Amino acid sequence: MTLLNIENLSVSYGDRVVFDDFSQAFAGGKISVILGGSGVGKTTLLNAVAGLLPYGGKIDLGGQGVSYIFQSDRLVKNISVYKNLELVLKATVKDRKERRRRIEETLALLEIEDEAKKLPTELSGGQAQRVAMARAYLFDADILLLDEPFKALDTALKARLIAQLIALNEKKPRTIVFVTHAIDECLLTADDWYVLSGSPAGICASGSIDIPKEERKLSSPALATVREELLKAIESCDF
Repeated sequence: MTLLNIENLSVSYGDRVVFDDFSQAFAGGKISVILGGSGVGKTTLLNAVAGLLPYGGKIDLGGQGVSYIFQSDRLVKNISVYKNLELVLKATVKDRKERRRRIEETLALLEIEDEAKKLPTELSGGQAQRVAMARAYLFDADILLLDEPFKALDTALKARLIAQLIALNEKKPRTIVFVTHAIDECLLTADDWYVLSGSPAGICASGSIDIPKEERKLSSPALATVREELLKAIESCDF
């Protein structure tokens, strides 16, 4: 699977240097979660990987494309859910029946098949974010970036969408870099985790979670041990 490799990354906004000679590799086929305080550069890092801003250094995507789930759904508001999803398939899947099959299969996995004909403005926030997840997985890319996509959702819905994200990734594995400020989201999803801090920003702590994702319960003693490790790591960093 793709290995995302960042070498000597430099990003500045005017006089503010966000990254200076930053290097980090993310394992292919795994979910790498990046934690850190507000404004440290988590979103800037994703935007650099996606090619959405100018930067110095080198970002090696392994020759593969990038898909992105943002904090907002960014759906085209005046066309249906189905047509929003079809947009990302038309360039690569010429057969209409095959496009329909893929879209319907993904919508069913995310439990929103009944919303296919609706406009995005007719969806709840959770439904819209599921459509954004479906779009990201239908797009032909081996690297998936997530920028706090569950930030505005309630706890129960967030847990459900995280489970659906994991199910999607088991069906079609991607190299995922997931930015969040929420430790619980990290505990439920991460294979590897990193804490970003400082100015310019750098990785101040990192680790792995070996517990199978289907066994991860926030109330379990095993995950409580990992939580303590994470909290100690965060407290040791300079925010």
